[in-house]
Amino acid sequence: MPDSPTWSAFQARQLTAPPLRFVQGMRNSVASDFRCPMHAHELIEIVYHPTGEGVTHTEGRGGLAFRQGSAVIYPPHHPHDQVMESGGEDFCVQIALPDTDGAVPKTWLYVPHVDLPCVREDLRFLSWGRTRLTAVEQATHNLRATALLLELIRIAALRREHQAADPAERYVLHAEQILQENFATIESLPAVAARAGVSYDYLRHAFKARRGITLIRHLNEVRVERAKVLLKLSGLPLKQVAAMCGFKDEYYFSAVFRRHTHATPGGYREAGE
Repeated sequence: MPDSPTWSAFQARQLTAPPLRFVQGMRNSVASDFRCPMHAHELIEIVYHPTGEGVTHTEGRGGLAFRQGSAVIYPPHHPHDQVMESGGEDFCVQIALPDTDGAVPKTWLYVPHVDLPCVREDLRFLSWGRTRLTAVEQATHNLRATALLLELIRIAALRREHQAADPAERYVLHAEQILQENFATIESLPAVAARAGVSYDYLRHAFKARRGITLIRHLNEVRVERAKVLLKLSGLPLKQVAAMCGFKDEYYFSAVFRRHTHATPGGYREAGE
């Protein structure tokens, strides 16, 4: 089975370590019934499947079925194969570890669905196949590859939490993830409940019982926190900040911001808090 806890421990250590080193990326078109023989790499390998489905096996641990939109992270020296059941494409990213790092997980990590646009964009960018990089390009690729790996581990760990939680908590966690990732484009909370796979009445009562606040308050808190970053770090007009954070207009934005921070957006920006 995928070893999510040991990958999470690896992630925690990496938070205070230098960036890992991007080595190479590649894209492969794979036909239905294609079989890649058992092999291993000295590197961490991320394989993203934007299209296509199949099974990957590893020595002594059985098989893992992957589907369209999923990713598998293979640790160094981890023998594995790949058998395609329907044709598609693989995006591969290989990352080197420091020579002194001996605490790498020993088995794969499966991410069943990569739905964050920023993560998919990093997978596309890093799998272009460029191997000759300038010093600046290498540094930026290192940062993006490290961030990509850490984010995929986070997504897998979040899924594990969902599976371990009670049903109501799973819905609440799923709703929190939807709100965090789509705060700027959410049009209604019933639509969030539908995406989470539950009725709106059930979700709003479960959320209030487990988090002590309403769904709309949580959504506004997420939007206000994003607005605070934009107010600090950009000179964008308030109307544009409001739109980027999902508020219908700058007047509603100002009212919600003041309710949560006891300051107006303009006053917050001028104070440089």
